[in-house]
Amino acid sequence: MARLFLTTYCQWRWWRRLTAPSSMAMKARTLSTHCQAEVDQHYEETVQTLNFLQSNAAILQRIRQERGSRANENIPATERFLAKVGVTLEDLDSLSVIHIAGTKGKGSTCSFIESILREHGFRTGFYSSPHLVAVRERIRINGQPISKEDFTRYFWDVYNQLVAKKSNDEDMPAYFKFLTVLALKVFLREEVDVAVVEVGIGGEHDCTNVMRRPAVCGVTTLDFDHTSILGSTIESIAWHKAGIMKPGVPTFTVEQPQQSALHVLIERAKEKESPLYLVPPLENYGWGAQPLQLGLAGNVQYCNASLALQLAQYWINSQTEGKNSRIVSTTSPSSDHPNLPVAAPFTLSDEEVLGLKSAVWPGRSQVMVSGPLTFFLDGAHTPVSMQACIDWFLKTAPMHAPQNGDTFRLLFFNSTGDRDPETLLQLLAPCNFDLAIFTTNLVTTSMSASSDQANYTISQDQMHLRCERQRNAWIRLIRDLSKHESERECHEEPETETANTLKGKEFENNLSLTPNLPASDVPSIIFPCIQDALLWLSCGRDPSLTGELLSPPAFPPPQRLQEAAHIQVLVTGSLHLVGGVLGVIDPELRCATHVRSARSKPPSLTDLVLSNYNKFSSPGTP
Repeated sequence: MARLFLTTYCQWRWWRRLTAPSSMAMKARTLSTHCQAEVDQHYEETVQTLNFLQSNAAILQRIRQERGSRANENIPATERFLAKVGVTLEDLDSLSVIHIAGTKGKGSTCSFIESILREHGFRTGFYSSPHLVAVRERIRINGQPISKEDFTRYFWDVYNQLVAKKSNDEDMPAYFKFLTVLALKVFLREEVDVAVVEVGIGGEHDCTNVMRRPAVCGVTTLDFDHTSILGSTIESIAWHKAGIMKPGVPTFTVEQPQQSALHVLIERAKEKESPLYLVPPLENYGWGAQPLQLGLAGNVQYCNASLALQLAQYWINSQTEGKNSRIVSTTSPSSDHPNLPVAAPFTLSDEEVLGLKSAVWPGRSQVMVSGPLTFFLDGAHTPVSMQACIDWFLKTAPMHAPQNGDTFRLLFFNSTGDRDPETLLQLLAPCNFDLAIFTTNLVTTSMSASSDQANYTISQDQMHLRCERQRNAWIRLIRDLSKHESERECHEEPETETANTLKGKEFENNLSLTPNLPASDVPSIIFPCIQDALLWLSCGRDPSLTGELLSPPAFPPPQRLQEAAHIQVLVTGSLHLVGGVLGVIDPELRCATHVRSARSKPPSLTDLVLSNYNKFSSPGTP
């Protein structure tokens, strides 16, 4: 009996030993889940507090009216807030910074630079704006947005110091200024080798221009944007962008679409005592046996990549040669600026080729496939960038269309700020979209204050009014286009003149532009939020888009949309709109980052990431 008991007890102990690891693993998973939930809660509380630093619509309007007289206060205020959190100007001088201004291509150029330097093994910091899905995207270490834990920890460190030392209730930095202070402190604490910093707006009075001694500066393509702040002429905009130039610090720039902009840059470089160089064409570099391939699609990326190569190369050389780093250059072939030197192209290393190829910058010339839907995402919001977006879309879309079955094309549009949406829509009108959707930049109409994408700078009524105006402009443009086509047909076929003339009058006198009802001749619709629009257009065929419409429209999707074998959606007009769409279809930004540790040089994971990224996007030779 004792032997039987001993045997039974031993079997029980043996069973316990076998099941113990599973039990421990379950406890560990439970603890991990609990800890993650706690991290998420703290992060949401942090984002909510940060969002309260946004200026509401009324205050923002007052600030815009006063901006001209108070612009000079921006940098001194940033210096003051930095001092309150323990960051002196001498501390900033110790930070090795590559500073980038411009209208178009700032983020792409920064992404190329950061990727190249990381492939060389340097520990990188990267500050950019705006974010697409999560505010953490604005502050990156080694190509990755800082974690929720780190963001929360650094945020409260900075926020609590500022609150403790404020002289009155208004003595707190606004949203962007706070994030600039936070980013600079993070880069110092994380001891990055180099910080790639993108200007917010302009340059001369931008918060990021608090840095007195950047290692090198770059100016990308200039275009009309933020005209209420920077002025309505390209010369005024160029003056502001050139404000980041510093004495003795070289500045590289690209060929400008308007020569007057380049002329201002040259004059400002002389005034600032900053050596200015044009960058050479990308094709002129020595690629060896490697193909010219970029991680970011679109012809516009050629000049961004060349600018990135020159800035990264100069920075690397300056680490060994100091400020005496020599820039090899040739004379400009331009008759307008014969004395402007052009930086010489050079033979690319494997790290530079791989850095260009593996650069990732979501929301710009990006393709994502989700079931029968293919999203073409590009945050173009100026005439020049919109034309580049259209060229890319018309070239890329046929590559993603099935050989068999009907393809339905949608325009998903919104434009924000002081931009002229009709100018952008006029460029899009000839693209033969089957339907145009206009929506606010709200992900849902019930967004919480803790959302990364909460926006207090404009009211919902104002957003909806903008959508109505944009839809009305679209209908007018399409009708005008159809009328002109009819008139052209009249000249070609005189016998149909009467019918076409009547058709043109019908366009002019068609349905009144009621927001909730379609114009029969120009299919278009307005939605109060992005999620409702995506649920409606997907027709229930995309398993990743689930839920009920919060505000059901007055009519169902067109029959052809419901039956189409393939649906192509061009999302454009605003980076905030692109970010909102990504927040629904790819909330974790799976295709937005890749991993490469600095210094330790482990086996590169870039190829692994690229194989994953290629499933969702279309990088390659522009």
